[in-house]
Amino acid sequence: MFYDIIRFGEQMNSEKKSLSIGFKSKVILAFFIFNAVVSSILSASAYHVLYKNMFEEIKGRAANITQLSSYLIDKPALKRLLDKMSHGLSEKKVIAVEQSDDFKRIMVQLNSIRDIEKGMIHYVYIIRPSGSGKDHRYVADADTYKDLEEAAANPQSDEEIARFNSDFDASPFPVFNEAVREKKTMVEKDFYYDPAYKENSFTAYAPIIDEATDTLLAVLCLDITDKNIDAALRESRNSSLAIIAGSLILSLIISVILGNIFARGILALDQVVQRYTQKDFSARSAVRTNDEIGRLGFSLNYMAETIQNYAARLENLLAAYSRFVPKNFLQFLNKESITDVQLGDQIQQEMTILFCDIRSFTTLSESMTPKENFNFLNSYLKRVGPTIRFYNGFIDKYIGDGIMALFPHEPDDAVMAAIEIMKKVDDYNRHRVSIGYQQIKIGIGIHTGLLMLGTIGEEERMDGSVISDAVNLCSRMEGLTKFYGSPIIISRETMKKLKDQGKYNIRFLDKVQVKGKNMPVFIYEVYNTEPTDIIEKKDMNKQALEQAIALYFERRLDEALNIFQPLQKDCPWDMLVQLYIKRCEKYKKEGIPDDWTGIEVLGSK
Repeated sequence: MFYDIIRFGEQMNSEKKSLSIGFKSKVILAFFIFNAVVSSILSASAYHVLYKNMFEEIKGRAANITQLSSYLIDKPALKRLLDKMSHGLSEKKVIAVEQSDDFKRIMVQLNSIRDIEKGMIHYVYIIRPSGSGKDHRYVADADTYKDLEEAAANPQSDEEIARFNSDFDASPFPVFNEAVREKKTMVEKDFYYDPAYKENSFTAYAPIIDEATDTLLAVLCLDITDKNIDAALRESRNSSLAIIAGSLILSLIISVILGNIFARGILALDQVVQRYTQKDFSARSAVRTNDEIGRLGFSLNYMAETIQNYAARLENLLAAYSRFVPKNFLQFLNKESITDVQLGDQIQQEMTILFCDIRSFTTLSESMTPKENFNFLNSYLKRVGPTIRFYNGFIDKYIGDGIMALFPHEPDDAVMAAIEIMKKVDDYNRHRVSIGYQQIKIGIGIHTGLLMLGTIGEEERMDGSVISDAVNLCSRMEGLTKFYGSPIIISRETMKKLKDQGKYNIRFLDKVQVKGKNMPVFIYEVYNTEPTDIIEKKDMNKQALEQAIALYFERRLDEALNIFQPLQKDCPWDMLVQLYIKRCEKYKKEGIPDDWTGIEVLGSK
């Protein structure tokens, strides 16, 4: 084998000249392609950035114009027009309104608004939104008179005219509905292609508010076309093409120069590497090319193999670390691997925290051996962990039988994860019962707030941790699940930030002051995971329960009991009703202190 290597090296040296020419051509081609691609990407990126900046600027201008213009609309005239709107308005009455002084005044104002930016603003119109969200109507359109004249001149035309009191379908325009709901100026995010007029446009919406009553009268709408952007970018496109052509020529020249330089450098490096081939090393891969790359591949096989072995060991080590330090933790610290983490690295961010704990675990664990304890916990946790990750969360730490998980995106992720965890535990309990083990119960507390995520410790021993008052509060809330008999408890901060509260079964529990907190905490129960009959009962009694709790906080104990007691008969299993009845009876017997606020101070977790 050793002599075979020597003979292979001599053969390669005899072909050096022809091989160098082939390799040089490859280098030139590679550099040319690389430079051409980079030049094209840079030019295309510059064009894209220019387009985006121009579009954002036009959106900003459109929003400003629309908002300022909404203040200039003659509101008394507009209100008089709105008063004349009704279902089934006859054509004769519509014509009379369109010939009125109020309508003409509004039309003049709309056309004046369009004159501000004639090249940019295509259509200007006012819509009266309805309370139901389905019966929006046109009040006026800047083109109404012009469209009516064109329709009279061409009776065969079937073009729809936006006349006074005509219907406006807002279903394709969600931003319009959002502007009405939020009562603030909004602009659509992108252009919308209108097949009727064969052009791209977007719309800016500005609510017209009656300052005296702070009520929404109508919405001023401005349709903005993309003609200005296209005109401005046409010249940029031509310049980009010229730059790309010049870059290609320059790339070819540079590639030829670099090709010669790199070919000479690799030939020199090859002569050095050939000295390594004089040793008795076994070849690790076959050489399939007759150029310098083939020679280098043959010479560097041993080195590459060694590097690959070390890399594999390092990857395995990093993979093992990732099971102890969540990848999400590194991502939030903007670190690529555990080796980049330094003591004191930290970041502050609002997240939703979830604490999950097995109830009466100490009693349960006393009946098991240490091995059985670990097997039980791992069996339970392998059902919970994937659920948390599925809903975009990650487990920050295990605290005995408890879990602390963080959800950096939406509070809904945490609540959905909690509901799914409860379902997984139900499935797990059925499995445990089938093999002769007792069922387990868990409690989950969820809170949303600011927290500090970082590394603590010292140079020889550090750990990732989360420091926040929100974490402590969430832990206390998890402990309250036992007190209220509620599997899932969330804070008001979490509930307020849910995207759609209607998809969850939620009811108010209490105002409490937990250990370590000076301010009261409003807590709520999520009971989606209860049996169907209990969910129906809680939904049915929810309004009455909230009324009774409100009376309790107003010190009207007898009235509160008149509601609580029938609820107890109807739902004897409801611990919350029993809790408030006991409180009412206690304060009726002992009297209500003068400084009583109804807030329960809980001294333990």
